[in-house]
Amino acid sequence: MKLSIMISFLALVACAQKPAANQPAVDQQKLRQTPSVALAQTGGSPVVVDTDMFDAQKYIEQVDGDSSSVKVKRASHENLLTREFFSGFNGAKDCDGIIIKGKGDQQPQFNLQLIVDSHDTPGQKPVWVWILSDAAKNRFIVKGEEDSGALAAKSICLAIRKASTDSETKTAGK
Repeated sequence: MKLSIMISFLALVACAQKPAANQPAVDQQKLRQTPSVALAQTGGSPVVVDTDMFDAQKYIEQVDGDSSSVKVKRASHENLLTREFFSGFNGAKDCDGIIIKGKGDQQPQFNLQLIVDSHDTPGQKPVWVWILSDAAKNRFIVKGEEDSGALAAKSICLAIRKASTDSETKTAGK
């Protein structure tokens, strides 16, 4: 009886150490290449564009009004939205290992643009629109819409992981 328990235990240990046969070879490559993303800044704005305030600012400027107070309010909103996104990014386990590159850093693999609509409109849900593109080829990859910065961050990280895996699979298959 002790012998059969010992053999079962050893077999269990051996199975746990053996890599799964259906596990793709890309997993080893993922460890060598860390996905990186740069956040696109549109028109000198912070990372996130608040479309409500952007539209208000443009309207005031078109009628030759003083848009300075709207610019300040827009900057405040966009900074809060940017913090909400980064809070979601830092809190999402799916984002672990993804590097956000700043100005002056090496070329990232991906570019990301974030636009938020209706976040401060009473009775409406906010819409976080994100667009992910390939930085090297300047090519659209995927677009998504979420209800919060945290959900957007998680979806973006999942999209980056999928695009990285797809890219590495194509490279390994050549």
